[in-house]
Amino acid sequence: MKKNRRRNKTKAKLTTYGEFLILLPLCHKEHQTELLEQLKSAKRPAFILGKEVPATLNTITYGQLDDFSRINQEKEDPAVKVFSILMGLSQEEVYKLNVFDVFGVINFVRSELDRINKLFASIKVAHSPEEIAAGVENLNFGTFGVIDWYAKRMGITNQDDVYSVAWIRIYTCMKNDNEKAEYEQRLNKQYVEKAKRKR
Repeated sequence: MKKNRRRNKTKAKLTTYGEFLILLPLCHKEHQTELLEQLKSAKRPAFILGKEVPATLNTITYGQLDDFSRINQEKEDPAVKVFSILMGLSQEEVYKLNVFDVFGVINFVRSELDRINKLFASIKVAHSPEEIAAGVENLNFGTFGVIDWYAKRMGITNQDDVYSVAWIRIYTCMKNDNEKAEYEQRLNKQYVEKAKRKR
């Protein structure tokens, strides 16, 4: 039994992603589950087709980040889309890659996107009960809202230019602006309290 598992693992390591897509549906459910469990632990390779795989997604643009968020798993192969966005590879090139390398990159990208989403979530401005009652939470314009805000902030006339800006730069500006806005709210409260005490 252990020998068979070792042989299966070796076969999987030698399998291309294209072969994997063909062979997986032909396997028993138990074997499918076993293979997919192995692939969940696949690590990011340092290089793919001679190109370096980045150690983090800190260097990608906001446009690439937006492209990742728009991957439709029901209409397209997410692996092909991930490699197209990250490294500019074609479907044919992705299908020829080692299946463990493909899943290693997918696992890496998924983990990085989770980290980035948490970063953006952590800098959301806390709204007052009055702002919530007035409907401030309905003013979420998604990607366009971020693009529009950054373009206005930086005096960029063509909003499409913002897509080529590194997401980490946009995040840092947003974090700084939100912290400044929260500081000003606290300061205004101090002035109000001080005025009340003087009455």
